[in-house]
Amino acid sequence: MRYVKTSLCVCMQNFRKWRTDYRIWTAGVLLFMLTFEQTHDLSALAQKLGVKTSLWYYPFLFSQYHMKLIFVLPVLLVFCSAPFVDGNAMFVIVRSKRKAWITGQVLYIAAASAVYNLFILLCSVLTLLPSAEMQLGWGKLLNTMSVTDAAMSAGFPFLESSRFVLTHFTPLQAVWFTFLLSFLVYFMLGMLVYALNCITNTKSVGTACASIIIIFSCYTEVFGTAKLLAFSPVSWCTLDKIDVAGKTVNPGFTYAVSVMLAFIVISAAVLLLFSRRWTLDKKHI
Repeated sequence: MRYVKTSLCVCMQNFRKWRTDYRIWTAGVLLFMLTFEQTHDLSALAQKLGVKTSLWYYPFLFSQYHMKLIFVLPVLLVFCSAPFVDGNAMFVIVRSKRKAWITGQVLYIAAASAVYNLFILLCSVLTLLPSAEMQLGWGKLLNTMSVTDAAMSAGFPFLESSRFVLTHFTPLQAVWFTFLLSFLVYFMLGMLVYALNCITNTKSVGTACASIIIIFSCYTEVFGTAKLLAFSPVSWCTLDKIDVAGKTVNPGFTYAVSVMLAFIVISAAVLLLFSRRWTLDKKHI
């Protein structure tokens, strides 16, 4: 019980640092601006077509590969300072013991990933409220966008809705599965940055590798095949890149979740098992 309590305290200590961390505030502003730009265009399109918008645009916010890139990259601002060491880190580690401290950092990465994702979801819903219809269905606008080029013709090339998603998921299902997959993607990227920075005793190697994986998703979705998509986890945060009931050749939902969870668990296990083999120094502060 003391181990759990100590780990939670370490996790919360990182959240308290958000008040003065310019990286977190920068990421928040960027996400709000990106989301508002998308939902504003959606409302403008609805006005042109004379229909109401739907509240459930979140599953399609980053369907296009370049939107996925600019929505996922800010997560590196949240995790680039891993292993989250400051001036009093050595004192905290001595008091809490190293394994509890590492567990707390893993819990923080998970919680920060959920907050990051929830912030995007809330921004998308709240910015659409003034012009949205209050219903649990997809609505006429998203259905029209999925079968016509109405958005492109009206001058909104970055708006998109997938007929595949509208056909196989209800709005609440699509929101939930998109949230889960996106959360796992952010969690996995955070663990990658954390583990590599600890192993290499730097604050750049993990961020560089995570950036490459994010950019690789763009290449995969533009030039790649379904086989290549199986090695592009960032692509899996949208449901149009996941297979449902054998309908496509894309990676299955179970496969995507299993791969990301396995990576997260293995990374955490390696950090805990070999925690005494890496050291903290001034380069981490």
